[in-house]
Amino acid sequence: MQLMRADIQAVLEFLAEVDELDDREPYPPGLLERLRRLIPSAVATYQEVDLRSRRYVTIVSDDVAADDYDDVADEDLYWHVGPCAIADYRARTGDLSTIRMSDIIGKTRFHEQPVYREYFAPGAIEYVLDLGLGAGRDGYRSVVLLRERDESDFSERDRAIMEMLRPHLRAREARAALRQALLTPSVAAGRSPDQGPELTAREREIVALVASGKTNAQIATELWVTPGTVKKHLENVYLKLGVGSRAAAASRVRSGT
Repeated sequence: MQLMRADIQAVLEFLAEVDELDDREPYPPGLLERLRRLIPSAVATYQEVDLRSRRYVTIVSDDVAADDYDDVADEDLYWHVGPCAIADYRARTGDLSTIRMSDIIGKTRFHEQPVYREYFAPGAIEYVLDLGLGAGRDGYRSVVLLRERDESDFSERDRAIMEMLRPHLRAREARAALRQALLTPSVAAGRSPDQGPELTAREREIVALVASGKTNAQIATELWVTPGTVKKHLENVYLKLGVGSRAAAASRVRSGT
């Protein structure tokens, strides 16, 4: 599809803005919030889905979009009633092209599925646009935009813009990987290669508040986010650190191991 001059200008402005963001993380919340404005959406998120272990890790912007996302962030429920048609499609075909939910499954059939009735519908989510970044038999990575039922489906213009961003997102991934490869244990605040993935600044902030004895509700009030957002960040921390409790996560972060 041929994009309008205004669309190309908007993409250039987006790239200029995100180029100023810290590139130690390919998909920081600030990038996702800017993407949500570039392609109007209720939610913008980066996700890594493990179909074999039936787990997913997400990064979502810490703003009103995160509040909306809490309504569709119940991981146990998702795997109980899903996965969704896009997940099945990615795993089956390995296709990484930008796709809409409506490209994979008709509206009537989608509405009949438990994953819609019990997972998407309660959060008013109706439309999905998914840019695949990596796929295999056991899972996939993607950037996902969500719209609510009182909005319209994503357009060919939206799909074209997402595809235009692909090489730039890949470049951010490459820079982040290179930066991590160049870090020595002393530069990385004492981290050694076998200590697993590094926590984001927000994750460390939340774990520090957990270590001080604050509840999820108290942390949410202090950081101006919802308790559900705090819970999701902690779930990501548990996965990264390989722990199963708040106390263990706080202990790991305090000890630097």
